[in-house]
Amino acid sequence: MIALLLSGKLAMFASIASLEIGLPITAGLAAVALVGYLFGTRTRTQANKASDQRRQQEFDRAARIAKQLETIVANLRQDLVAHHSQLATFKRQLKHAQEEGHERAWEHLCGKAESMLGPTMQLAQQLSHAYDQIRQQSDALETFSHGRIDPLTGVGNGRALEQHLSILLSNTSRGKSIFSIGLFSLAGGANECEARDVASNVLLLPKLATLISSCLRECDFVARYGDDEFVVLMPQTPLSGARVFANRVRKRVVVELTANVCCGLAEVQAGDDARALLARADSALYSAKAAGHNRLFVHMSGQIREDQPPPLVKAVPSECEAAILTA
Repeated sequence: MIALLLSGKLAMFASIASLEIGLPITAGLAAVALVGYLFGTRTRTQANKASDQRRQQEFDRAARIAKQLETIVANLRQDLVAHHSQLATFKRQLKHAQEEGHERAWEHLCGKAESMLGPTMQLAQQLSHAYDQIRQQSDALETFSHGRIDPLTGVGNGRALEQHLSILLSNTSRGKSIFSIGLFSLAGGANECEARDVASNVLLLPKLATLISSCLRECDFVARYGDDEFVVLMPQTPLSGARVFANRVRKRVVVELTANVCCGLAEVQAGDDARALLARADSALYSAKAAGHNRLFVHMSGQIREDQPPPLVKAVPSECEAAILTA
């Protein structure tokens, strides 16, 4: 825009100059074109330098991530090798104690087991720390992959959801852990009887994504699912824990966004695949939408039911409090 304005002013100046000093108009316009070319070249050069600088910064960041992952893996390998050596020694002592079979050998083995307890607990702590570090670097790597981020909300997209869900289902099939899944969808406003229109929902989606993300634990994952829905994966979480999370999100949406969400929850079952699990959560969400605004339904034991908060239980007054109340 600046270049166009400048070129226009220079063209006017060239016309006036040609009339006053007898300079041919074509020569004046050629001079204007040269100035515009030089100005545009300088602008493009500055933009290219800024782009190159940003690209180099991203290269440097990627190199740091790779170096950190390499360090994590190297330290973890060293810890595992040391523990494996201790475990091999313990297995040899166990075999020797079984062969001898007397009380003294058993007592000696118990002492060795006690000495291994500390390093084993330390290894467990180191593995937990390494897991946190690897997850942080994984999150950093995801920023380089625009194909896994929803551009409107900044959370995961369908591709990222498919990958995370596949990993959780694989772990569950090996009997390692359970997990729960939640579907969240915008409903009518807190003071409205009708559902919000599509335009209003689109404006609220980034805010809802940010709010849900702020409620997540480090191991949880959220992705956009469909037009106005979000899927939350909650590893190592039974349905009771998922209810706590969903109710927290519902309350915050009402207070902070002046809106409502409907929620559907399901817990992974033996033999589940991604389609079956998502279908159960989606059925619970559909029931919540049909029931009205700001409702939570769960798919449990083959049935869909509304999650009702436990009734408030009044505390029984003590003898001292009862005496005060009756005085």
